[in-house]
Amino acid sequence: MSAKSTHEYLWLIGVLLVLLGAAVLNFNYVLGHQANIAQPENNGAVPANSTIINVTGYQWAWSFTYQNGTTSTDYLYVTAGHNYTLQVVSKDVIHDLLIPSLGLQVYAVPGHPNQVSFEPTKAGKYIFECVEYCGKDHYLMRGYMEVSA
Repeated sequence: MSAKSTHEYLWLIGVLLVLLGAAVLNFNYVLGHQANIAQPENNGAVPANSTIINVTGYQWAWSFTYQNGTTSTDYLYVTAGHNYTLQVVSKDVIHDLLIPSLGLQVYAVPGHPNQVSFEPTKAGKYIFECVEYCGKDHYLMRGYMEVSA
């Protein structure tokens, strides 16, 4: 084996050791800081008077499933003066649902259900969108919330 190839192997081993060390440190850090990861509000308890809507973010749309079993894509139907709880998940990557008119924002993270409760007060049609870059067609992840009186 020549001196040049020995030198290349040493560099390769050095780089692999640095990467392995960084991976171990990162893994240990994440395991030790689970409490810092956002948890569903009220420890997942749904307010007694709240209607649950299951929300699934996926590349590149939002799916809403209502308690009566109906579903809609990129369109959220709610009634003013009623309390709702969105139970949010993701099928693929991290998404972030933002409904600016309500000041409402909730992450959709694979394997980590999240939820948020709200009560719309004014009838109308409002935009919502994903505000976490989630891939090439991220800009398509928007829709409307229709609040009926």
